[in-house]
Amino acid sequence: MKDLARSIPRTILDWNAAGDDAVYDQVTIFDYLDGGAEVYLAFDFQKALARKYAAPSKDEITLDIYDMGSDAEAYGVYSCDRQDPEAGIGQESEYGSGLLRFWKGRYFVAVTALGDEKACEKAILALGKAVAAALGPAGAPPAMLDLLPAAGLIRSKTSYFHSSINLNNRYFVAGDNILNLDKGKTDCVFAEYDSGGGTTGKLLLVRYRDAAGAASGRESFLKAYLPEAGPDGVALSEAKTWTLARASGNLGIIVFEAPSAKWAEGLAASVAAARK
Repeated sequence: MKDLARSIPRTILDWNAAGDDAVYDQVTIFDYLDGGAEVYLAFDFQKALARKYAAPSKDEITLDIYDMGSDAEAYGVYSCDRQDPEAGIGQESEYGSGLLRFWKGRYFVAVTALGDEKACEKAILALGKAVAAALGPAGAPPAMLDLLPAAGLIRSKTSYFHSSINLNNRYFVAGDNILNLDKGKTDCVFAEYDSGGGTTGKLLLVRYRDAAGAASGRESFLKAYLPEAGPDGVALSEAKTWTLARASGNLGIIVFEAPSAKWAEGLAASVAAARK
């Protein structure tokens, strides 16, 4: 991270780096992110670089660069909390309310206003562009994204992760880990689809180590979340939408908030077909 730090300008517009850089590892990250470190450690987080910049107005911004270990992991931590408009920085980005977030290669970056958001905006975006240029070549998103059927997919609502903490931050399913998600053992993609009439259906794909893991995850999910489902793993919820749970080889396929059982079946079948 020290080599990377040297490649990032310490002056942006009329803002200057304030104080020394700080570097955090998998243990000391808890000192920096009190209560938030678990989100990064649920991925393959390696190290983080933190730097502050100050303006003559006394406003401040914070630059955080996270080495996530791989392109897929950097995409993952970025993808799990998207909510603002694209900023055109890095490979994918968003900016809103004084916060810039983006990923490029194995790195996830956050630039945050600590003062007046409007006064900080130009410096935040300029710093983000300078950092993106210093991060090296672009990386590849997770290959699991290729399993998502294209029709109706809302790409900005797609997330990649491994653990139940990330799933529940994205879409709360249960307090317990009823899908047997585990960093190092499962890869997950959660996506939203236009299901018509202004509604969205949700699709969760879980890649387990083997078919036995997928079958066990489905059985656990049905028992805890959908006990009323029959052998086909489909049931109508109290909200009058449909939920489906299937296993296809080592892949778990779960559809939430489907407008009809037929729609859920069609989406699940499209996933299974994409694997062949």
